Amino acid sequence: MMRWTAGQFLPAMIRAQGVVIGYSGRLRRSEPSKSASRLHLVSQVCVADTRAVNWHLIAIPGVLALVFSWCLAAVVLATGPGLRRDRLLALLLVVEGTAWATGSGFLYLAQSPETARYLQAIFVGMLLMMPACSLAFAGTLPTPLMAPLRSQAVLALMALLTIAAEILYISHPDRLIGAIVPAWYATWDADLPALTVGVFNFVGLVGLVTLAGALSAWRRSPRGSWERRQARAFTVAFCAHDLGMFCALVLPGHVFPPPPSGNLSDLFVILGSNFTSIAFVLLLSYGILKVQLFDVDLRIKRGIRRSTVAAVFVASFLIVEQLVQSYFAGQFGVLLGAMAAGLMLFFLGHIRHFAERFANGVMPDVSPTPEYVAYRKLEVYRAAFEGLYADAVVSDKERATLDRLRIKLAIQPADALAIEAEVRSERELANFAQPGPATATGA
Repeated sequence: MMRWTAGQFLPAMIRAQGVVIGYSGRLRRSEPSKSASRLHLVSQVCVADTRAVNWHLIAIPGVLALVFSWCLAAVVLATGPGLRRDRLLALLLVVEGTAWATGSGFLYLAQSPETARYLQAIFVGMLLMMPACSLAFAGTLPTPLMAPLRSQAVLALMALLTIAAEILYISHPDRLIGAIVPAWYATWDADLPALTVGVFNFVGLVGLVTLAGALSAWRRSPRGSWERRQARAFTVAFCAHDLGMFCALVLPGHVFPPPPSGNLSDLFVILGSNFTSIAFVLLLSYGILKVQLFDVDLRIKRGIRRSTVAAVFVASFLIVEQLVQSYFAGQFGVLLGAMAAGLMLFFLGHIRHFAERFANGVMPDVSPTPEYVAYRKLEVYRAAFEGLYADAVVSDKERATLDRLRIKLAIQPADALAIEAEVRSERELANFAQPGPATATGA
């Protein structure tokens, strides 16, 4: 049974009270049948309000996908050196997060079929943009396999095709927007037309292209370089994302029916796409921030230390509260639990010492010393130069980006030049070590 909160219960009572007050003067003089019908009207108002505020757990992953994707997009734009790769990744995150939030998040919380239809319309519009966004970002990966996607002509063609698809969609929305029908896992869902299911399948297949690009970039990156570390993070994130999206978007309509079908496969499709998007964002976050923020490890270690201290206080409160409720009067559980948490303040020094040792055990190589911070700043600059020097050429625009990053990190010009010379020599040795066609054939 659903629990009512004050914000949910009061509006329903106010509406019901309005109906009762409006008819209270007439109920005494009306016939019993009319009185019964009016009381039935009051009950219908309460039932309608109950349905309006009904929450479904299946909507939470979609909403979280929106929050995580938008937050990571903002972080990428705020901390990145201003590369096209960062802008395209942020665009992909915003489009994908908005798609799953509207199509499998807020749609399940809609109070009416009209609202659900509007949310589905936004979802379909975002879905049509996802293939071009994914392919455009795949073109920024440092591998010859994705070189055709870096062409201005190909990018312009994808943009024109996307605009044409959106125009056709706006002109004939009924071809892609399905009927809003009741679902067994939520109040509403969309019965997607066959054309929209085909778009689903296409988006899932496009994910295999980005996966191939990430694998190729990781395989070609020099061993031991920051470029290889970031490529590895990208590969892990895209493996989880693209394989999950392939299963959740390509299999519906071929292996099992798309939702809402009344089968358990509906949950696989809905939660598979949402949890895959969330995992993609979380895996990608550390890989990006590790390169773009010199103090991300320090922030994570600081967060572990503070979370450990907070966890001790929360654990002491919950343990005492549960023990009191189990063996003594239940009404004193919260009070004694709060007193136990307050007594922990006398042991705050020991708790902080324990949290410090725990954080050092989890991240032993991270320490907030000036030497470590300076080392991490040099690593961030090195990673940025390795990414820009992937094609062995640094343009004037890229040079300006590196100069801004060097000033932001407070790196001396001589140190930056030394890092660039080291990366160039390592890249030359790596290219020299790769066997050419003649060597491969034994000539």
